Amino acid sequence: MKLRDPQLLADYMALRDFTQSRLARRAGCSRQFVWQLLNDPAKQTCTDEVADRIEEALSVLPGTIFRHSKAAQAGRR
Repeated sequence: MKLRDPQLLADYMALRDFTQSRLARRAGCSRQFVWQLLNDPAKQTCTDEVADRIEEALSVLPGTIFRHSKAAQAGRR
């Protein structure tokens, strides 16, 4: 899954009063990974499972923050 926009993720985190650490704990990933999503354009993809857990932790509908990437879709046959 590909992050739609780092600012969108940051906005939902702020709205829910989530720090990088809190989101990482709730989503079962590392704080460094959340930092990469927010700050590193080359590292804005993740597995479907992690994307689902992040969106669930932030109480948003699936597909709000992440979208299927073409690379991920190409691997699914």
